[in-house]
Amino acid sequence: MEIGVVVVQNLAWARWRDRVLRVEELGYDTVYVWDHLVHRTQGLHDPMFDGFGLLAGIAPMTSRLRLGTMVASPTLRHPLLLAKHAVTVDQLSGGRLTLGIGAAGVARDYQSLGMQAWSKPEQVERFRETVELVDTALRGGSSYAGRHWSGSDFSVAPGPVQQPRPPMTLAAHGPRTLRIAAQHADTWNSVTPRDRTREEALALFDERSAALSRAAEDLGRDRSAVARSVFVGSNHWPALASVEAFRDAALAYAERGVHEIVLPHPDHPAEAALGHGPCAPDLVERLADSGVLAELHALA
Repeated sequence: MEIGVVVVQNLAWARWRDRVLRVEELGYDTVYVWDHLVHRTQGLHDPMFDGFGLLAGIAPMTSRLRLGTMVASPTLRHPLLLAKHAVTVDQLSGGRLTLGIGAAGVARDYQSLGMQAWSKPEQVERFRETVELVDTALRGGSSYAGRHWSGSDFSVAPGPVQQPRPPMTLAAHGPRTLRIAAQHADTWNSVTPRDRTREEALALFDERSAALSRAAEDLGRDRSAVARSVFVGSNHWPALASVEAFRDAALAYAERGVHEIVLPHPDHPAEAALGHGPCAPDLVERLADSGVLAELHALA
């Protein structure tokens, strides 16, 4: 099992950099960033650096740690520009990018951009087209024609280090987005619901995972081709409250075939408003010091 940490980029550069370097030193597998202009948990003038910019900046300072987005938003940019960002980070890191993409829909981003919020069907359509166009560009294609996104005679040369493209993690929860993940994702990411007990959250994960498997088989893809990833922590299942609680959650998901657990780094300014539940302030350090990180890495 791999363990990733979201280090939200609403910190001063030096503090964010040092936090990421410490995460690598402790032995975690991936650092993820958000992709928002201003998050709903922030004040208008609170800091929020561009996620891809920071990943590009930290890439030469790290050597082993994978760098990813949790998750990139179609609201903020044309998919071809997203592919360019991906190639840049993959090149600068020597092939350590994990590209996470979601369906977006964050109200504050729409408001900041002066955009009319997309309807749910449009969000799903743009998510699908974003994934398809990015996949086309990263694999060396030069044209794509969709209803919402199109392009021709394009190139993202020199292309990514990882071939045929960097691994793509798609966040999905409903039947339409799960079908997109079933077709295109290397990894499917789900979030522990913030309003469900432990048993309810696990049952919902089982339901979604089964729907993903059925969709993959319908599309002629082996159900095991899409790995499972979960972003843990909720008010009703406080999996971040202690080392023991996190270990219990990770093992419960491991029994369900999850290969990656992602947790938010504690103590960032927005944490209390996110609904991830009580979080031990030293959890990232304690998971490593206690041996739980090594135990989870050793799971077959």
